[in-house]
Amino acid sequence: MKILKQYRYTLITLGVFIVLFFFQREIALKASGISLKSAFTMLGILPPILLIVNLLDTWVPREVIVRHMGDDAGVRGFLWAFALGTVAAGPLYAAFPVAAFLAKKGARMAYIIFLLGIWTSTKLPISMYELGFFGPLFTGIHVLTGITVYLAVALIMEKILLKNRLPEVYSRLSSHSR
Repeated sequence: MKILKQYRYTLITLGVFIVLFFFQREIALKASGISLKSAFTMLGILPPILLIVNLLDTWVPREVIVRHMGDDAGVRGFLWAFALGTVAAGPLYAAFPVAAFLAKKGARMAYIIFLLGIWTSTKLPISMYELGFFGPLFTGIHVLTGITVYLAVALIMEKILLKNRLPEVYSRLSSHSR
């Protein structure tokens, strides 16, 4: 029964596909094709990311992460998060194993949230694309606005929303990254 509860959304989605197949076959087939394509794309990206994260988990001592991105890192922690998010490759879902690794190793939650924000918008490939198509003014405004907003959101989320729940969040992240 526990396994059914764990996979309830997958089972509901599968049920919708089956019902849709009988009433709107074309839509069901198209939706199934899109879902399979997305799944295969993720299977091409996640295993290498998970391999790299597990190697980092083995090779990088906790003290290194705490020194550069721990509670006492200050501005340096945001700079590290910015650097990691900017040079990152892959879609946002590839950032979550990295975030879990950093949390497990003792990184401050504000840095992790900031990294996730930066990963979404200021990666070098995205910035180069924007620069070529939209010009330096748009790109500059986009990047500076993103940095400012993600910095504010990271600090607000850590202080207000996660204030009393940080130990629980770190515990959950550690247990899921094993």
